[in-house]
Amino acid sequence: MRGFVTFLSLFTLLFFLAPILCLSNGESTGETPKEEPAVSFPEWITIGGQGVSAADYLTGRLAALGVQGYHPEGLKAVVVAEASRMLFAPEENWYTPEEAKLRWGDAWFARYWPELQQAVADVWGQTLHKNGVPIAAETFPLSWGVTAEGIECPYDFTAEGFETEISLSLSEVQAIFPRCTDTLTVKKARTGRVETVTSGDTALSGEEVARRLGLPSLCFSITVSEQTVTILCKGKGNGNGMSLYGANELAKRGGDYETILKTFFPAATVRK
Repeated sequence: MRGFVTFLSLFTLLFFLAPILCLSNGESTGETPKEEPAVSFPEWITIGGQGVSAADYLTGRLAALGVQGYHPEGLKAVVVAEASRMLFAPEENWYTPEEAKLRWGDAWFARYWPELQQAVADVWGQTLHKNGVPIAAETFPLSWGVTAEGIECPYDFTAEGFETEISLSLSEVQAIFPRCTDTLTVKKARTGRVETVTSGDTALSGEEVARRLGLPSLCFSITVSEQTVTILCKGKGNGNGMSLYGANELAKRGGDYETILKTFFPAATVRK
């Protein structure tokens, strides 16, 4: 009899404990939220075979981008975007403090370098993620009214230097388009970015034409007239990611850095 009572007690105990144990081990039939994988933010990175403090790199990267004097929220948005790209491949275009002081002069360095350092400190360790995975965000100086992804930038139209007109001799253009005599066919994407330029049997991508002719952006039109080729460019840069000018204008109108980043990277979130 005592054996039966003991068996019954153990059975009752297991009957109530089993569901609890299953829940504690994540074996319940209900859905449980999954934690996103942790991402390690580096204190140091390697550029050109040398170790560099990530904070120094990001400060120097802001300096090289020419965003000194930007609104603090605009600066923070740029830091997060550049930190996200840094996780994949740091850009080699960045300034050491000595280089910045040489380029800016002592007065500008004393004024602006601490502001860039503060922006890096304010959002230290924050990066952009999509579906829990970091993304290699990009930035560029100035859009042509819209980014390559179709994000509208209405304030960029007002920027100084929004349009650039370049005149080249016909012989300069014939160096890459030998059969160019009177016209070039420019094919653009819906966003205005040039996809290809064609002359005769020669077709080049917009990136290749911009690189070889030294154009400031990938939104351009070409007019051939007698011995002169006139190219009208809008914006500056490749149009990928976030417009630096547009980010600063949004900041000046009250947008915080997370709102600015959400504008240009709508599918991404900021991981703190």
